[in-house]
Amino acid sequence: MASVSDVQLVAVTKRFGSTVAVDAIDAEIPGGTYCCLLGPSGCGKTTILRMIAGHETPTEGEIAVGGARVTHLPPARRHTAMMFRTMRSSRILNCIDNVAFSLRMRGTPKTVRRDKRARCSGSSRWSAGPSACRPSFPAASSQRVALARALVTDPSVLLLDEPLSALDPFPAHPHARGS
Repeated sequence: MASVSDVQLVAVTKRFGSTVAVDAIDAEIPGGTYCCLLGPSGCGKTTILRMIAGHETPTEGEIAVGGARVTHLPPARRHTAMMFRTMRSSRILNCIDNVAFSLRMRGTPKTVRRDKRARCSGSSRWSAGPSACRPSFPAASSQRVALARALVTDPSVLLLDEPLSALDPFPAHPHARGS
């Protein structure tokens, strides 16, 4: 994984028309730490994550990742990865190709994509046993495929939007007791 980066939000505001979704938030999140945004539905948690990732542009304020201002950079240039609350993988791509999709979009050479997706798909264990990297099609709710897809890019910041909301069960480990 790439080195972890600090994230800084300075007076970040997001408006959708006359509705203020995020109001002048300031935050410093040190690299290598785990930070949770807590609040009721509709309070702006997902909007904040989307702004850090570059999928939304703040109306006002600045965002920095690793000390570099990224407020107006496209998502692919921010060294972040976002795993959305709902599965965003293509159902027409098999699991392995879904994992490699973001690398393909970044123009990563095919040989590098092949190596990285094999390592990530093996560690995400979307199937048990030696066939963990088989080219099966993802289940509609496979968060493991989405997580592997986010991790394969070696992000310095990993953004998880409600990562436990659609969690699918891991297959039983062959050496686990009680399975």
